[in-house]
Amino acid sequence: MKSNIFSSRALFIFLAGLVVLSSVWILFVCLENENPSIKIETPSMTMAIGPSKNLLISVSDGKRGLRKILIAIVKDGKESILIDKEYPSGGFISGGKVNQDNISLSVEPKKLEITDGKAVLRMTAWDYSWQRWWNGNITTVEKEVVIDTKRPDVSVLSGIQNLNQGGSGIVIYSLSEPCEHNGVYAGGNYFQGYNGFFNDKNIYISFFALEYNKGPGTEVFVEATDDAGNSIRRGFKVFIKAQIFKKDSINISDGFLNSKMPEFNVEASKDSITPLADKFLKVNRDLRAENYNKITEIVKNTEKTPLWEGVFVSFPNAKKMAGFADHRDYNYQGKHIDSQVHLGIDLASVANAPVPAANRGKVVFAGDLGIYGKTVFVDHGLGLFSAYSHLNSFDVKEGDIIEKGGVVGRSGSTGLAAGDHLHFSMLVNNIFVNPLEWWDATWITNNITGKIQAVKSGSN
Repeated sequence: MKSNIFSSRALFIFLAGLVVLSSVWILFVCLENENPSIKIETPSMTMAIGPSKNLLISVSDGKRGLRKILIAIVKDGKESILIDKEYPSGGFISGGKVNQDNISLSVEPKKLEITDGKAVLRMTAWDYSWQRWWNGNITTVEKEVVIDTKRPDVSVLSGIQNLNQGGSGIVIYSLSEPCEHNGVYAGGNYFQGYNGFFNDKNIYISFFALEYNKGPGTEVFVEATDDAGNSIRRGFKVFIKAQIFKKDSINISDGFLNSKMPEFNVEASKDSITPLADKFLKVNRDLRAENYNKITEIVKNTEKTPLWEGVFVSFPNAKKMAGFADHRDYNYQGKHIDSQVHLGIDLASVANAPVPAANRGKVVFAGDLGIYGKTVFVDHGLGLFSAYSHLNSFDVKEGDIIEKGGVVGRSGSTGLAAGDHLHFSMLVNNIFVNPLEWWDATWITNNITGKIQAVKSGSN
């Protein structure tokens, strides 16, 4: 009798526990009330959609799993469905099989017959919770979008461009709408355009350059792309004058190598027959390439307004030792070992001579730069830079605003320099250009300031 009572009581406790556990499981698992998550990759509050737009959307539910996702564009009361997707169930008890889905959607408004204007991107997700009478938890995310399938328009205002191979130029143009990406392509190199220089905020200015090896026939055009991805290119008349650059043959001596190679942290291979020459090649080739990459980083950011004014000044009382884009052949022990191009002008004065800033600007670099030795870079605004290399010492630091003629440092022979001199360079973005143009007041008037003034007069 007692045994039956104990058995009944045990069964009751077991069943009661089972009911409690089942209730807890249903309440906290099957009836969980956490909504699915929807995320869309976009950098701004309002998104622009052009002729074609790829949307990256992530939807997830870490508990009961995803049941369904519906994504549509709603404009003028009309809903255009982009995706209506259902996810598989693992059974009534276990929930959904999919907890996360990364969706890539290509939206083409014309195919969907969606006209330009404001619209709403609506994204709704359901999970496999038993909430809402087994219909699941729901998340809806709405994002404002602008349908824009019209290309911007570009008008070139600065007229005919006369360019020298290895020289600088300027293009002034107006845009029909704001475009974050706008500028000039010259021989495949991109030069950003900047507004704010004229009363009309739709007028932009772009300094651009031709590399020393880009001559007549080089493609040059303005390009603008709006927020929706609509792009336009506009060509203009460009006359490019070919240049013939000097060729030099330089003999490398052991005396020079013994005096300079210790400055550089390079090693020749253990089985090298000519270790000094092998070290020189690592410096002249590999380190030169590394230095150029560093220069590209230095000039990546520029002031959005011009800091310079008038003609650029040269190194006073100095003799020109080497010119821009001189093509150099290097010989060692009677054999040709390397070829490089000299992208600056070498000027020699007295030792430790004060070196003036070519024009007003902001010091963006003052440090050691490999083959260039102690070097100062000055940003003159709108992508225009001057560089002073092989210095013995600095008179400025990064962040300084220096006036035209202010001393940046003292001349020296640091880096890959055989004697005390200044290696002076001019760059537009990361492209080295001929400094002779910027030392020429007539050239600046005809090709830079005159064009700016003509547009200013015409836009007032």
